[in-house]
Amino acid sequence: MKRGDFIKEMGNSLFQTVKSVYEPFLKEDLEKVEVVTDLALGITWLPLMTKSETSQNVEMKFVNGKPIIVSMNESNMQAMSGICPVCSNIIIVTALYSSGKCLNCEKEYNFKTNEGELQLESFPIKTKDQMYFVGFQKKRNR
Repeated sequence: MKRGDFIKEMGNSLFQTVKSVYEPFLKEDLEKVEVVTDLALGITWLPLMTKSETSQNVEMKFVNGKPIIVSMNESNMQAMSGICPVCSNIIIVTALYSSGKCLNCEKEYNFKTNEGELQLESFPIKTKDQMYFVGFQKKRNR
């Protein structure tokens, strides 16, 4: 082995050793930063469903008494409010057409094309330990 190759290999090995030693600490610090960020933004994460429950369709879930519409487009999952922003009625979801409709004000939304008259509130989603979580932001009083 040439000296240059030996020194290069020693550098790579040293980097891998340092990385393996500090990686658990960095991961722990990142989790702490995530928790602090959620507290600062006022986001509360509640369980939505397990990864095995996911389907390639649109469905209504109730999380903490709130209707949440979950839609899957290929590998992209979205969570939206299941309440009409115009008249505050629950939106009726049609899985066959991947759409939702408010029967009171007659406005619709198609979840496959992301088009429609309804402007639904979107919620963040994260995964942890084979579980999907939906984030609710606390409303601030002004």
